[in-house]
Amino acid sequence: IPYPPSKELQKIINKLEAILPQIEKYNNAQNKLDELNKTVKDLIKKSVLQEAIQGKLVSQLEEEGTAKELLGQIKAEKQRLVKDGKLKKSALNDSVKFRGDDNKYYETINGETVEIELPFEYPNNWTVLRLKDICQLTDGEKKLGKGVCLDAKYLRGKSSATIIEKGRFVLAGDSIILVDGENSGEVFTVPQDGYMGSTFKQLWLSSAMWKPYILAFILFYKSELRNSKRGAAIPHLNKVLFYNLTIGNPPLAEQKRITQRIDELFQLLK
Repeated sequence: IPYPPSKELQKIINKLEAILPQIEKYNNAQNKLDELNKTVKDLIKKSVLQEAIQGKLVSQLEEEGTAKELLGQIKAEKQRLVKDGKLKKSALNDSVKFRGDDNKYYETINGETVEIELPFEYPNNWTVLRLKDICQLTDGEKKLGKGVCLDAKYLRGKSSATIIEKGRFVLAGDSIILVDGENSGEVFTVPQDGYMGSTFKQLWLSSAMWKPYILAFILFYKSELRNSKRGAAIPHLNKVLFYNLTIGNPPLAEQKRITQRIDELFQLLK
């Protein structure tokens, strides 16, 4: 070990004692800046999504019509899937929702009509639905045979693939949602065929809607879903809150333009 004369040694020590607090101060400032940059990005993304689901991110085009025609398509699709055994009969328990002469939205449940408390105002050519009308949590298809276990760590790229021989099978491109654990409400798009992890449910989304639009809506409510979990030992997704979220429903063409604009703005944040 290089060893200087005692006087030089003391100078080195004195210099280190003067510099190290400044290094620590700089390190703390850098950590705060990094956190601020992340927070600002998250806030901007949240603002973009809020503008999107209110119909403020893109203009409404008269030639695209209204969203009313989608309602019949959604209902017909669910009836067909219930008949085929792919959705439970409870998926058909939709209430009747309509806009009154006072421009407020109402919902008729079991013969009783009540006003829907909306978080935002929506364009006139939109309809209002609840998330359960276009989205259902399902168990997936039971299957035997070797396949990848699609758990949260693997989907986040934090662990290698584990091969299992049976489970709830999902296909590449399907959507699955965490329903157990601290991150309940987080949605993943399945990258490859495999078996869902035990903390997931498959997320059925109506094909009458533009899938990325629904996923953008769920992403907007990500923190609310995470903070409203049920259960003490292992928190679970609050399905009542999830299903009853009100979603503004634009015409299909506008849904596509909205999600395209979201992608463009999110790219600028990278």
